[in-house]
Amino acid sequence: MRERKTRKHPQYTIEEKNKIVKAYLSQEMRMIEVTKFYDVNKGVFQRWIKQFRQFGTAVDGRGKANKSKAPHKGRPRKIDLESMTKEELIEYIKVGEEIKKTVAYLSKQRKNITS
Repeated sequence: MRERKTRKHPQYTIEEKNKIVKAYLSQEMRMIEVTKFYDVNKGVFQRWIKQFRQFGTAVDGRGKANKSKAPHKGRPRKIDLESMTKEELIEYIKVGEEIKKTVAYLSKQRKNITS
């Protein structure tokens, strides 16, 4: 097994993050002391503080992807033309034709601008 080139920082639970932020906000420790003692990046720690002030707790968004936030992320699905109704197929073809017209128009405009 190969050795890591960089050092891995510890992962903290929400409760631990809240405890660390409270220690800073109650002025028990300064920011530089907190970041060094708990081995937390300054930017990450500032985000925890912002979340704590905004929500009352440090928010942990790891592994909680939501389709509503990024509905069109990733590779587009292949369209099954066989299962489309006649109306859907006609609409699909119309959209394709509109795209072709738009591309042709824009490429013509581009030629006029560069000429």
